Amino acid sequence: MKKVLGIVAVAAMAGALAGCAGGAESDEEVLTVWGWRNEAPWVELIEGFEGDGFTVEYKSYKPDEYNQILQTGLSGSTGPDIVMLRSYGGLDTLVAGGGVAALEEDFEGLANIPENLVDGLRSQSDGKVYGVPFQSVTANVLYNKTLLDSLGLSEPTTWDEFIALNEALLAEDVTPMAAGALESWILPIYRDLFGAAAYDGPAFAEELRAGSTTFEDERYAAANETLVDMTKYFPRGFEGINYADANALFIAGEAALYPGGIWELAVFKDAMPDVELGIFNAPPVTGDEPYAMGYLDGGIGMAANLEGEKRDNALEFLEWVGSEDFGQLIADDLLAIPAVNGVTPADPLLAEAATAFEEHPTPYLTYVNFDFGTPSGTSLEYAGLQKMVIGESEPSQVGAEVQAGIQQWFKADR
Repeated sequence: MKKVLGIVAVAAMAGALAGCAGGAESDEEVLTVWGWRNEAPWVELIEGFEGDGFTVEYKSYKPDEYNQILQTGLSGSTGPDIVMLRSYGGLDTLVAGGGVAALEEDFEGLANIPENLVDGLRSQSDGKVYGVPFQSVTANVLYNKTLLDSLGLSEPTTWDEFIALNEALLAEDVTPMAAGALESWILPIYRDLFGAAAYDGPAFAEELRAGSTTFEDERYAAANETLVDMTKYFPRGFEGINYADANALFIAGEAALYPGGIWELAVFKDAMPDVELGIFNAPPVTGDEPYAMGYLDGGIGMAANLEGEKRDNALEFLEWVGSEDFGQLIADDLLAIPAVNGVTPADPLLAEAATAFEEHPTPYLTYVNFDFGTPSGTSLEYAGLQKMVIGESEPSQVGAEVQAGIQQWFKADR
């Protein structure tokens, strides 16, 4: 039976082995796992797995160097047995090299994972799935509840209430939102967080993929306009504020709201132990659906050159990645939203984010759907939205530029 050892048990076992006379070596096979996540809980989670006659060893690389190192490793004889995989467009480049094995459609490790997340590890070139999703991420509004309570303010439930909250914070000389535009990658996340309802959420994404509309649609421009409107509540000089400095404003209590990724929840809880935090999804600017923007963060697959018992062992590990046991560890040890169904995070804020994404999901528009060619949809949005928020471009112009870029490679109904 496969199981995961707790951190204390792993440490105790290591100490016991170190004290054994003669330092006897184990006959168990060791599978190597490569990834870009280097947080201590990730290492403990992966290496705490106990297989049937084998163990795993995890090696992490810098996120911005990982893809190239992995491609090189898989093309030779010194690469990993098990690999952490980027999702969506980041997967296809790796698949093209032939170093990752496709999984069977009925693979047990995929049985309890939503199809929209499994599709994040489905290659556009051959339609096959190459890994088991491990976690999804969402964009939400985290807020300093302690600060809001002290001002007699509360969480909004409608768009009008959301605007009123921001205005009330301005009146109290408190920066409403910890947000910046110096690093352009965060801007599409802001836009989808605030404006997905303006373009009808997932329905619009379906229309784009089907070719029944384009990014020049007025609904897309309206969503972009919503982002422009919300910059009123960003810090003064937001154009020159980077991601780390925006986070620091929230941690210091100088901004009341934090629009961004749920991945910062653990950081904020650790850095703000005396502050009660809250969370909500931005109310819909139009319509009734409070969309929760989210996407697959990544998955885990295996090298294509594995054979025999080593391949069977790798598949056993991947089945565990798709299990509720693994998902519960993701939720409780890493404070992240697991990909697998049937897991309720112990943390109430994380549980709220996970439930909202399950009930009213909308995708990160370009990353999920239009990152499979060059120029990618996200790179085009990065540039266009940054020019837009500093007043050098119009909301509709962003759409025209995105459409002109992706039509060089995008084919509808792919």
